[in-house]
Amino acid sequence: MGLAGAHAVAQDDWDVWETEHEADIAVAASTADGAPVAWLGRFSLSTNRVLDNGLEIGAAGRFEVQADHPARAGFSGVPGGGTGVAGGWQGAFSGLALGPQSEHVGPHGQLEAAYIYAEGGYGEVRLGRDRGVAARFHEGAPGIFGAATTANPVLDPAGGGYIRTDHDLTGPAAKLSYASPRILGLRAGISFTPRADVRGLDRDPERSIPGVPDIRIESAAEAALNLNRRLRESGIRLQATLAYSRADVDAGAAAAPIYGTVETWSAGGSAEFDTVTVGASVLSSNNGVDSGPGDYSAWTIGATKQAFSLTFGLDYGESQDDLTGLDSEAWSIGASKEVRDGVNLALGYREQDNRQRQILPLRPASQRDSAEGVVLEITLSF
Repeated sequence: MGLAGAHAVAQDDWDVWETEHEADIAVAASTADGAPVAWLGRFSLSTNRVLDNGLEIGAAGRFEVQADHPARAGFSGVPGGGTGVAGGWQGAFSGLALGPQSEHVGPHGQLEAAYIYAEGGYGEVRLGRDRGVAARFHEGAPGIFGAATTANPVLDPAGGGYIRTDHDLTGPAAKLSYASPRILGLRAGISFTPRADVRGLDRDPERSIPGVPDIRIESAAEAALNLNRRLRESGIRLQATLAYSRADVDAGAAAAPIYGTVETWSAGGSAEFDTVTVGASVLSSNNGVDSGPGDYSAWTIGATKQAFSLTFGLDYGESQDDLTGLDSEAWSIGASKEVRDGVNLALGYREQDNRQRQILPLRPASQRDSAEGVVLEITLSF
């Protein structure tokens, strides 16, 4: 084949690649005291092609920029404004810590995904920056908000959202993942992350908190099952997940007696009827703490109902973090509507109640912090 023929083949090969891009903007505001306006922007780009043998290969990336509550960026931080005393510890899963003072994080951007993949009859393999299968396979309680959710919030304008059930241990760190084909609606997956010390907007294992030893999460392994199946006779769609993860936690010689291995379990599911969806999720983690109390646990339940061109929703959740003594509960009620193609509006009322139990000697007395008010979220998709 001559040079002209080779050029023609290369051009034909390039033409079979399909490229897609998406952009999203979300803005959330709350009438709770001192709540700033929170916002985020996402841009996703992917390309793929299908080979002659049916194997699909491709690459995907996503960049995000976000301005969340300055003390709660990355679902980490020091609850309650700080103890005023240095020498606390940080949860390997929860990211929460007893530190001398609260943080102040401004708007920042991050490459949240950049991976290559191959998918065929034997399943899908991904390599690169990506969430692990435990987070990707998450199912749970439905809600009306897309970003400012009651649990697992991407945006938290009131700064009191400490409930997390989405089992994201490793954030956007580089990893290798495999997910099997779906058989009767069931899919299995595994992920391995050599080092999880990579900053993400909604999961930040690299977080450095003043007065608190930095922790390192290494050799993280995850396994998860996901079910997505519609029952033929009733038309009900069932979605469910079960996930487990473990990783080594290191915080240097000074904290060696405290940390060891972080282990986390989670489960969740939902049932979608004609106009009603109900669901729940639960998570339990030892937070990587081998010496003394340090467990983190959370659960949520919720339901939505479609009527009058609106989606009405109600959800409730609780969490308990033994490392910081933080007990949280939150609930929301409201409605959302797609006002036009790509534009969604959600309006609801939320109450967050956080109580910190006495943790001596770092915290001299129990504290309580509550936030309540109307939450407004506007989402634009392009």
